[in-house]
Amino acid sequence: MLLALLVVMTGATRLPGQPSGIVAILALTILAGFGMVIWSRRNSAAARTPAELTSGEEYHRLAEECRRLAEMAITAQEHTDLKLSEVTVQMDQMRAQLDSVRRILTDVE
Repeated sequence: MLLALLVVMTGATRLPGQPSGIVAILALTILAGFGMVIWSRRNSAAARTPAELTSGEEYHRLAEECRRLAEMAITAQEHTDLKLSEVTVQMDQMRAQLDSVRRILTDVE
């Protein structure tokens, strides 16, 4: 946007009968000021957001939510480990039964 405005202003400085140097300096000064205003607004909003987040009640709420989710993840992992150990025990029992059936079949033959 600033570049388009610069091109328009540069074109306007080439009009006959106007001192092109003064108009160009004025245009560049206006563009620079406009750019600084936009830059300062973007950066001040970006700098304000983390400060508001870390200093307010929202930070504490988010921290508590993070702790709660971490505890839920740990609990889910513990349940998964228990189920995995149960499945391992059941598979060992099935292997023992399968070995028993194989021995019986080989004895019958």
